[in-house]
Amino acid sequence: MSAECAIQKLKEQGHFVVGCDIYPAEWHYETKLCDLFYQAPFATNEVEYVNFLINVCKDNHLKYIIPLTDLEIDIINKNRKIFEDNTLILCMQSEEVLKVARDKYKLYKEFENDEKVPSVRTYIADNIPDNFLFPCIAKPYNGRSSEGLMRNVSREQIATIGDKNNYIVQEQLSGNVFTVDYVRSSKYKADASVPRQELLRTKNGAGLTIRTCSDSILINLTSYIGNRLNINGCVNMEFIYNKGYYYLIDINPRFSAGVAFSVISGYDMITNHLRCFNGERIDDPIAIDDRIIIKKYEEVFY
Repeated sequence: MSAECAIQKLKEQGHFVVGCDIYPAEWHYETKLCDLFYQAPFATNEVEYVNFLINVCKDNHLKYIIPLTDLEIDIINKNRKIFEDNTLILCMQSEEVLKVARDKYKLYKEFENDEKVPSVRTYIADNIPDNFLFPCIAKPYNGRSSEGLMRNVSREQIATIGDKNNYIVQEQLSGNVFTVDYVRSSKYKADASVPRQELLRTKNGAGLTIRTCSDSILINLTSYIGNRLNINGCVNMEFIYNKGYYYLIDINPRFSAGVAFSVISGYDMITNHLRCFNGERIDDPIAIDDRIIIKKYEEVFY
């Protein structure tokens, strides 16, 4: 869902953009925005997928790879050295950041004792203390786009999960969901945030109607987290606002599905993401107006 915005902003900056997807070109409007398109093998076919990316980059003299999904990031991260040996720049988080951002239990443990970052009590599903409060949230520790997410789960339902070591449980907090598109240059220790409240979202967590906001507490919190983890480039952080506190729920180490909300608000996350990997300075933070923005869909002929 971030592809159209990402491609458009890269093209505006004069970049030659090659897109790839597992489906044919005529199934996606976004392929028309690219200079070239390739149908890719499944990323789960790891060797074939990595070789495919390397060959496409060689054939088209490409310099940068910008993965848009968690699965791609996981596979590319495992094969990072192959890409580096081919002098390709991976525009994604470092291995150290991904160890935390792609593991929800490690993310919790990272900030468990940090008074500046409110965190929701989290346990491996196979090791839940007796005093844990049910019903709860259960989800894969390395899940993406709410896949496998279960709400209002009882202790008895947890017992039915096949591989409990791959699931975490979290206390079920009520409250409004806030997400923050956040970009940081590790070279210059500079960052910027565009927070938003998610008013309507799909079941897999993609915002459809949002309210941008400029809460300094939330902005300072994301900056603290970004500096603590040494984030470089653009990520998306997710919070639940409960009883006056923003509880960190997740860090998505990529463009969010709603990154276009940030761009239309006046901050170009795409261009500034690339600058982080070029060693260039990013734009200064901007004042964010409080406004409602909606996502719309449009039918087009290929």
